[in-house]
Amino acid sequence: MLNWIKFLFLFLLALGFTITCIVFYQAEKPFAASEKVVKKAVLANNVLEKVDKMDHFHGKTSWITVYGTDKNNHEKIIFVEEKTTKILKAVSIKDGITKPKATDIVKKEKNVKKVLNASLGMENDTPFWEVSYLDDEDFLNYAYLNFADGKWLKRISKL
Repeated sequence: MLNWIKFLFLFLLALGFTITCIVFYQAEKPFAASEKVVKKAVLANNVLEKVDKMDHFHGKTSWITVYGTDKNNHEKIIFVEEKTTKILKAVSIKDGITKPKATDIVKKEKNVKKVLNASLGMENDTPFWEVSYLDDEDFLNYAYLNFADGKWLKRISKL
């Protein structure tokens, strides 16, 4: 009887692990497919020579932010519309503030308990850092900082 209980426990544990892996794989599949198409488009248009990483951003429209280096070995950020793979804007990394600088600006001005994420986005042809964080009361907040100079664009507080 004890062997059957062990077997059943191990079987259910393996089944749960397998189902979890399948669910995560299926959930990631559309992101991986769109990243592959965008990477191919960016490299084919000779915008970048090498792609380092990509982030998804969903604002008024969905796009992928592509980080990489161009043929002159300058680090660039390319904003590509996700559905059409149209290149919306290219900016140089040295022309704006970094991710740690953006989170530091938010930490200095607000009561930040924990920074959850900081990602680049774009609205009205203006690149910005979207910093999501929890305040000291555990409310979710968003801060939007201009990529070029770090000035506040807008805030969404206490969600």
